[in-house]
Parts: sequence; C-alpha cells; structure tokens
Amino acid sequence: MREIPAESKTIESVAQAIDALTRGKLLDALAPEASARRGDARFGLWFRGHERASYQLVPSLLRPTPGRAPMDEVSLTRHFRALNPDAVPAGTPDFAALVTMQHYLAPTRLLDWTENLLVALFFAVRDPRLDDGDEDAALWILNARRLNYQSSAYRRVSEVLYANDVDVVARAALCRVRNRDEWRDGVARSLQAPDIDGEHYRHARLLAAIGDTPIPVSQIASEAQAVDLRAVPLNTPRGIKPSKLFDEHNWASAERLALRLSMPVAVFPPRANPRIRNQSGTFTLHGGRYVADTKAWEGKTLSPTAIGAPIDLLDIDAALRRTRILKWLRIPAAKRAGIRRDLALIGITEAALFPELDYQSRQLAERWTPPREGEGDD
Repeated sequence: MREIPAESKTIESVAQAIDALTRGKLLDALAPEASARRGDARFGLWFRGHERASYQLVPSLLRPTPGRAPMDEVSLTRHFRALNPDAVPAGTPDFAALVTMQHYLAPTRLLDWTENLLVALFFAVRDPRLDDGDEDAALWILNARRLNYQSSAYRRVSEVLYANDVDVVARAALCRVRNRDEWRDGVARSLQAPDIDGEHYRHARLLAAIGDTPIPVSQIASEAQAVDLRAVPLNTPRGIKPSKLFDEHNWASAERLALRLSMPVAVFPPRANPRIRNQSGTFTLHGGRYVADTKAWEGKTLSPTAIGAPIDLLDIDAALRRTRILKWLRIPAAKRAGIRRDLALIGITEAALFPELDYQSRQLAERWTPPREGEGDD
C-alpha cells in the first residue's frame, strides 16, 4: 500500500480549518477546471476526518489482514440481506443495499465522505480517549469530480455520479459475484432497469471490458500494494507492456476500461435517512477484490476469470502530474479537545449528526454530567 504523502498544512482550530479552505492557495490544485464547473465551482469538494493520521483511505471490506484470507463479501452480503429483509427488501439495487449495510456498520466497499468541512472535522477529533495520545488526526479533501474523470469506465466527464449511473451499477454488483462471468451477467441484468442512464453502445463496451477482456495476472493480489499507474502492465497486441493508464489517445481501450473498474468512483447517494442528511453524506465506491492466494495463477500471464485487485485513491493521485484529487490537513493531538469544544459551541455534536435516540441520550448524559475538577479549563 502506498505511503501517505506529506500534509499540505497543519491546523489547530476550527477557524484555521475554515481559513485553509476559503483563503490562500491550498485549493488551487484541487478546484475544478472552468470547463467542468457547470455552475457552482466548489460542488464536488468532499471531506473526510481520520482520528489517526496514519489511517488509509480504504473502505473496511478492502483492508486485508496479513496472514488472513480476505473477507467473503458475497456471503456477507447475502447473509445480511437474508437476516434483514425489512431493511433490504428483495429487488433492492446493489448500491442501495450497500448504503444500508454501511449505515448499520457492516463492512462494505463504501468509504464515507461529507460535503461539510465541519462534519469531517468533528469525526477527526470525535474520540476524547485519543486526546492524550501521540498520534495526530487528519482532515482529507477530495475533488470528487476530478476523481471520476480519471476513474470512470463509462464516460470521460468531470461529474459527480449518482446511484443510477452505470459506473456505480458495475462496481456495486461486485458484492454478489465471484468471477468475471457472473459479474458481466449480473451487470447486464441490472442495466435493463428502466431508470439506468446511458447509451447502449457504452453499455456494450463496458460489459465487454468486464467479461471479454483477460487481465494480466500482475493485477491479481492477496494483499494491498502500491500500483504505478504511469507504467502499469496492460495486455496489448504486442504482449503485456508497461503502459500509461491515463493515455488520452487510448482511453476507451478494453484493457484500460477493465483496469479502471478496479478504481473508486465518487457517488452522491439518495439521502434516504435522517443520518445521511444530517451529515451531508457522500461516498466513494471502490472496485476490485483481493484473493486468498495467488498461487493458482503462477506461471500464467493472463486470467479471463479473476477480478483485479483494488486500486486506491492515493495510487490515482500519485499518477497525476499537474493536478491533484487529494490534499490533507494535519490536526495536532494536543488541539483535538479544543477543536471539539469549539465545534460543540456552533452545534456540531454527535447528537446533531446522529438523530437516533441512543445518540441523543448519550449526548444529554454528557451535557448534564458535572465535569471533574479542572476539566474544561483552558
């Protein structure tokens, strides 16, 4: 897995976080191009808070543990749906099912983001048990539209995706398939739904990239590893050659589309429950899958059945030269408590972000419990 790059700035207060976003040159490398704005120039800037700066931008399902086989995503998803038919009725689209599973803390291929800087800042400093620790927190900023321009396997545009976009349908279908043939057939069935957007020829091109395009075995992995997308092995008419993935002239080749399906895309979900509305929630939906053992492909160059390993956000960012999709701000551990107090003063609390009654009760208990002597003093 790629090392986290150096932070862009250190912030020590809520005011400094807002200043970093609204003043100075921090966002110059992240702001959408004029041709991609289509209205609000800042639409598509998303935020995520990490309680530890060492945490990777990888969803829970795709964090393999060394020495242990990957989680069985298909069985997990089927079992969740069988146990909870009221929450995920029969016929629920895959992406909607994943959002429900994420809501109830099941491991999925979704990574939470928010449109609200202060919400992300809250999650970065949320846990008071880490206040006296020695590891700083992190606030990440993502240009969601630029990510989709690079990772879409359907259409090359700088736009946020929605649940009925084909890129979303294709990646979400991975939760119920075990090989590329199942994947192609499952996506083909899903594309017959009347609310799925897109043109037939683009559907056919994507289905061919899924089902008819063998991938180099170097793209199969049992554990996370950094991928150099400026020289990634691709199957070409002259054999497997290191190639630049972001080649403007060959963007729609089947081999490049197949590889892009292992990348994340940024999705604006239906805000169908109060929690996701209160948190201004969005997601990145990640592609790819790890295998338990790569020995089955030893001595081979191509695989027509395997699903390639995930490619993460840092790999994409590292492959871009003049633009970026990611920046992050460091939050010193010693400043966590002060930031949390200031957020509470302006109404950014656990009770505001989690409307469920158990969270409301916990917030009330904290508010009306007298502090220990010296607690809360600056």
